[in-house]
Amino acid sequence: MPIRVSADRVRAYGFSRQRLTSRPPLEAAQGAAILPIVRACGPIRARPALSTYLSLLARTEHLARHALDDALYRDRTLVRIPAMHARLFVVPSDEFPSYYQASRPILQEGLAGYLDDLLADAGGAAGLPLPGIAGLVPRILEILSARGPSTVQELATLLPALDAPLVRGNGNGASSRLGERLIPAMCVQGLLVRAQTRGSWRSDLFSYAPTTSWLPGLRLDEIDPDEALRRVILAHVAAFGPVNIGDVYQWLGGARRQQVAAALMRLGERLAHVQIVGSSRDYVMLREHVDAMMAYRPTARAVALLPPKDSYVMAYGDTSRFLDEAYRERVFDRAGEAHGTVWLDGSIVGLWSHQLREERISVRLFAALDPEALELLHGEARRVCRFLEFESSDVVVGLDDDMDDDQATIALPSMAVDDGSIAVDGTTAPR
Repeated sequence: MPIRVSADRVRAYGFSRQRLTSRPPLEAAQGAAILPIVRACGPIRARPALSTYLSLLARTEHLARHALDDALYRDRTLVRIPAMHARLFVVPSDEFPSYYQASRPILQEGLAGYLDDLLADAGGAAGLPLPGIAGLVPRILEILSARGPSTVQELATLLPALDAPLVRGNGNGASSRLGERLIPAMCVQGLLVRAQTRGSWRSDLFSYAPTTSWLPGLRLDEIDPDEALRRVILAHVAAFGPVNIGDVYQWLGGARRQQVAAALMRLGERLAHVQIVGSSRDYVMLREHVDAMMAYRPTARAVALLPPKDSYVMAYGDTSRFLDEAYRERVFDRAGEAHGTVWLDGSIVGLWSHQLREERISVRLFAALDPEALELLHGEARRVCRFLEFESSDVVVGLDDDMDDDQATIALPSMAVDDGSIAVDGTTAPR
């Protein structure tokens, strides 16, 4: 018999499971503490690079930026890889083979033809014959092995063929170079990984390194595809359960529904079936988590600011557990990606964005909050301001009025928050 549980309990437990209520303290020197958070909360979106820091900040009481850098670049217990939906994620390095094999069918479908087209395109634009992939790829790996992690532009100075322009550009009207498309494709093949970023810690300018030198001893073929899919699904259920087959299918973005169903059946002994009151779907979660969910009681109210594309928002096909359907089109863009979201006690109650040049955080609420919740929101926004190294805590909070997509970063002045008080429609509550 499935375990019967209320939607409110599922929502509160999921919010807590993601460490968004009582956040664990993370000391500046504890880079190793990042790995357990990623294991518990699931893969973290890695682009833009700033989003990874903000996702971890939301799940820790104190986050030193170099703690994530240590895990990615010094200890290398985490790595950035293309995975679900061909998007970039940070995953535990020892789980790289599982995510690679599970995502491989969709990521590499048509890749050979794509690479041939790239070379033909670049050769036509340059008016010069270019070496085939069989010649370029070994040279790229040889240069990176000798030189160390390098950006595409740095590679192009040593291998000018990578600087050849592409006739068709990058698909959005902007010009593109062969290296800008070929190097990421080598990441899809598992030959390269994204290493350190260059410039500011907020930068999305990646350097690249051969997988074999960045993670020596790691073999991407050490696990067969079926077992890889089982492990990836198990990690998803552990981080986001209770989930249904549609949630898992949507998250993977490539596996056939029959494959997902078969993998869930193989996990049968580890899973408990759950019935959420008000839903006719069948949900599963880890058996070992059931007691914790049934015993969970929120001890205090909690606010979280999750960055755009955060995995928690993207992990479900059905987001009704934490989002009123009336606001779905405001939270997700046309590509199905989530904007920055404001959470209160396990539900999405608004949107937020940061303007780095203006050093400002803008919040748009779906409805007015009570003074206690607004104070918590202000405190969390100020914490983000400090992490982003803003000189002052400039936070503007407004009521959402169903703005168009191109107005998504504009904040309304109907509510204003400063360091001394919280003003709500003319009523001030002392802090």
